[in-house]
Amino acid sequence: MIDIIFNVMKNGKTVRKSIMIIIISITIFSCKESNSQFEIVKNEFEVIIKTESMTDSLSMYPSFVSEKFLDSTYTMLFKEPIQRGIVKFKGDKPPHPVMFDILDDNIGLSDKFFIDNGSTELSVSFLNEDKKVIVSDNKKSKTQKEYELLKIKGLDSIENLRSKANTVEERRKLSVTRDTLIVDFLTKNPNSYVPLWLIANYFSRGSQQYNKLYDESMPLFSNEIKKTDLFKNIEASLKEGRGFSFQNIELPLKNIGLADIQFKLSSLNNRKYILIDFWFSNCGPCLLEMPKYIPIYEKYKDVGFEIVSISIDKTSKIEDWKTIINEKGFNWIHYLDENGVESKKMNINSFPTTFLVNNEGEIIENNITSEKLKSILSLKLD
Repeated sequence: MIDIIFNVMKNGKTVRKSIMIIIISITIFSCKESNSQFEIVKNEFEVIIKTESMTDSLSMYPSFVSEKFLDSTYTMLFKEPIQRGIVKFKGDKPPHPVMFDILDDNIGLSDKFFIDNGSTELSVSFLNEDKKVIVSDNKKSKTQKEYELLKIKGLDSIENLRSKANTVEERRKLSVTRDTLIVDFLTKNPNSYVPLWLIANYFSRGSQQYNKLYDESMPLFSNEIKKTDLFKNIEASLKEGRGFSFQNIELPLKNIGLADIQFKLSSLNNRKYILIDFWFSNCGPCLLEMPKYIPIYEKYKDVGFEIVSISIDKTSKIEDWKTIINEKGFNWIHYLDENGVESKKMNINSFPTTFLVNNEGEIIENNITSEKLKSILSLKLD
């Protein structure tokens, strides 16, 4: 017995080595058996949301950008029930980081947030006015951290000021400041998806009208990002806007007498500059801006300037449209795009949307402020 114990102790290293080999073998075998499960987890994402909401479900959307920008092979629209204040969204790993909004059908959209893959935990209260999204520190993706950094650098404060702006002119100036901030961030972070998604978001919200700053910034993105469908689709849309002209556009509209007409810019070929203004009679920002055109129009209408206002009023609001024009003294050319049919085809869904064009239909500037309009006309027509 003593000899056996002695031999075991003597060969202790050999025994320990054998045990370790067995343990390692079992571990490798276990990994191989569960490898398929590991790959499924690795290629999925899960978003767990703690929320205060009066609805029974929430939806998650990719930042409400135009669908034509998105990768059509990937499902990005989700809707799940709220269970004891918790909502869980689960899906395949996205091809790249995605910016999402949460939608409460009764309240509206939350703040935005990013997911890459893996698990993200956050909270959002739809009972608070700001509907702010708070992502757990240990669950923040790299892209979410970049987004929060940009917000701290001024994005949040600019958007807050913009939401409280009283005039179209103020909003447009703040939009330029915001866009400049995004492009500056892109210059320093060419491999970040944050500026790409923000460009997609604001480009969509801006009726997809041409944005020179966005267009000129696209080459700044890294080669990796340039390979994505999101980048390619945004770049293609910006290029389309680059060459857009009103020269050959014909719009089936109605005049103030409700007669059908075909509006063509060539009918105004005796005018050097034309402001084309899309609006509707119940649009608050439109009615704040349009009175500013009156003195400009009176000064330059006889020396080559014209305004063409195209309303997208619904059929039920036609009389309101006529009344507003007469009461406010908007004494320039007016047409009706009844129910906004033609405007939608042109991706105009934000109002007012304006284009200053020359007599060849070339766009000099879109969404021009009244001050900028006055400055350009004074240089060209005084």
